[in-house]
Amino acid sequence: MKTKKTIKDEQDLSLEFCTECDSALEKFVFTPKSKNKKKIQDNFDNCKKTGKFKGELCSKVFISEDEIFLTPSDD
Repeated sequence: MKTKKTIKDEQDLSLEFCTECDSALEKFVFTPKSKNKKKIQDNFDNCKKTGKFKGELCSKVFISEDEIFLTPSDD
């Protein structure tokens, strides 16, 4: 009789991205603003301060980072 092995130690790697910028996100990656990390960080800090930020990761920060998830963690 064959039995199936199941992996019970799967990690939930899902993230909730903040999309409060709405239509500004549609073409953000194609704008020069997406390359200015200081302005993006300032915008993100302002969103957190005013309570506009909803989620675990800012979509604009994610879009602007080239290597945010390309390097595997040491876990």
